[in-house]
Amino acid sequence: MIPAHVERLLPYLFLLALTCIAVVFRPLLPVDETRYLSVTWEMYLSGQIFVPTMNFAPYLQKPPLLFWLIDLAWDIFGASRVAAMLVIFVASSLVIWLTTRLTKTLFPRRDDIASRIPWLVGGSTIFVIYSTLILFDMLLTVFVLAALLSLLAFAKNGNHWHAVLAGLFIGLGVLTKGPVVLIHIGAPILLYPFWRDRQAGLATPKFFAGAGLAILAALIPVAIWLVPATIQTKGNFVYDLVWNQSAGRVTGNLHNSHGRPFYFYVVLLPIMLVPWIFIPEVWRLKLGARIRGLIDLRSPDLRALRLLSFSFVAVLLVFSAISGKQPHYLVPMLPFATILFGYFMAEIPLAKLRNSAFVLLAIFGIGHAAASATAFRREDLMPLANFIDERKNTDWAVAFDYQDEVGFLARLQKPFESTDNPEEWLRSHPGGKSLSAFTSNEAILSSSRDNIDGAAADRAARKTQLTATYPGRQIYPIVFSKISAGSPEPPPQSAVLPAGKNPFER
Repeated sequence: MIPAHVERLLPYLFLLALTCIAVVFRPLLPVDETRYLSVTWEMYLSGQIFVPTMNFAPYLQKPPLLFWLIDLAWDIFGASRVAAMLVIFVASSLVIWLTTRLTKTLFPRRDDIASRIPWLVGGSTIFVIYSTLILFDMLLTVFVLAALLSLLAFAKNGNHWHAVLAGLFIGLGVLTKGPVVLIHIGAPILLYPFWRDRQAGLATPKFFAGAGLAILAALIPVAIWLVPATIQTKGNFVYDLVWNQSAGRVTGNLHNSHGRPFYFYVVLLPIMLVPWIFIPEVWRLKLGARIRGLIDLRSPDLRALRLLSFSFVAVLLVFSAISGKQPHYLVPMLPFATILFGYFMAEIPLAKLRNSAFVLLAIFGIGHAAASATAFRREDLMPLANFIDERKNTDWAVAFDYQDEVGFLARLQKPFESTDNPEEWLRSHPGGKSLSAFTSNEAILSSSRDNIDGAAADRAARKTQLTATYPGRQIYPIVFSKISAGSPEPPPQSAVLPAGKNPFER
C-alpha cells in the first residue's frame, strides 16, 4: 500500500521522468522547438520584450508570454534547453493539478474520481508527448482550466471578482497563443443554459453579463502588451496575429497553415483512449447502460457531464471546421475528455491505471533511447549549429524559407541574410557561406563560377553517397563557401528530410 502523500506526488515524479528522458535522448526538433527557442534567445539578447524577433526581424505570428517565461527562467538559471524545459514542466504540472481541481469542483463528493485524474492525465498518450515539447499548448491549457474554474465559482456565488479573475486568465491565454483561447473558453460560456444549476446557480442573463465582464477584464493584460507592440510595429502586429494568423488558419490561406480534411480530429480521437483501452476492465464498463441509468434517474451529475461533453464536442466541431489543423491543437481539450473518462472509470483499481502509465513511460524511454541513435539523429541540428558557431564572424546567407532553426543552437548574435541568388551573394561576400539544400535531382548551389562543373560533380557524388545511407531521403542543409579551388566544405551528415520536401518544413 502506497502512503497517501507519496501517491499524490507520484504523477509529478512521473512527469519529471518524462522530461528527463526527452532532454537526454531527444534533440530540439525543427521546425517548431528550434524556432521558438531561437525567438526567445533573440529576446534574451536584445531585451526587447514587446516585439519578438525571428532571425532578428519582427516575428509577428505568436504572442510573447511563453517567450517571457523562458527568458525569466534563463535570467535565473542561464540560457539553456534545460531551463526552458523547466517552464514546460511547471505548466504541465499545473495541468495535472488544475484538472484534478476541476474534477473536485464538478463532482465534490466523488474522491474516487478525483484520485484517478492525475494518472489519467499524466499517463495519457497525448500528455506524454506534448508535456515534453517546447510548444504553447500546455501553457494555454493552464489558462483555459484556470478561467473555467473561475467561471464556475462565479456561476455558483455571483461574485463579480471571480468573473474578473476569469477574464485575466483569458487575457493570459491570449498572450500565450492568441485569440484561439476564446474558442476553448467560449464553448462552456455559450452552453451555460445546458449545464446551469437551476436550483442554486445564477440566472442565464446574469451569467452572460458576468462573462461579458470577463471579456472586458481580458483586455487588460492583452492591452499591456499589445499597445506598445502595435506602436512599435505600426499596427503590423495586430494585423499579422489576428488576420494573417487566426483568419489565415481558419480559411487555409496562411502559408504552412496545415490544411487537413474535416474529419482529421475525429480520426485522432482514439489516441486519447491510449493506453486505457488496453485495460481489460475498461471493456466491461457497459457505458451505454450506465449513461441511460443516469438519464433515467436524473442524476445531479448530469449537469457536470453535459458541461464536459457538450463543450468537448462544440470545440471539436469548431476546430474541425477550421482549415488549419495540427494534433497538438487538441491538447486544451484533454482535461474535458479525461474527466469524462475518469467518471466512468472510477471503479477500475487505481493500481491498474498507475501501472498502465508506467508501462507507457517504459515504452517512451526505450523508444527515445533507440531513436537517439536512429531517427533523432536525422533531426539533430547541433552538428550544423556547431559548424556555424565555429564560424560566427563569417557572413552567412540562406537560400530557402529559413525559420531560425539554428539561432539558439548556435547562439547567433546577428541575422542570416536571405538570398534568391546564392552565387551572386557569394561573389559579393568573399569568404561568406550560404546554406542551401538538395532538390530531388541535383544540388542547388555552386561554389564559384570557375568551379561550377567540378563542384556540382562533387556534390552529386556526395548526394549519391548519402542517399545510399538514407534511402528515400534527401540531405539538408549543405554549406557552401566561395573558394578558389576544390569542392564545397562537406555538410553535416545528421539532418535529413523526406524526399521532395523543402528544408526544415514539416
